[in-house]
Amino acid sequence: MKTILQFDSNEDGDREEMTIAIHAMDWALTAWDMDNELRNWLKRGHKFTTADEALEAVRDMLREILERRNITLDMIT
Repeated sequence: MKTILQFDSNEDGDREEMTIAIHAMDWALTAWDMDNELRNWLKRGHKFTTADEALEAVRDMLREILERRNITLDMIT
């Protein structure tokens, strides 16, 4: 089976959707990586003493994973 996605590269909205579609696997793997790391923290423990510390760590982890995969949140805004 073959599926073809078609975008009009002259339209800003289509260009953004095309970029997201091209990097869909990177986004999926980012979610996978984050889920695995969060599961490890829950299973093996962590060093966070406040909710704010944990939230900052999760945000930092997200940005590190995105950087490794050469994607940014700016792609979806």
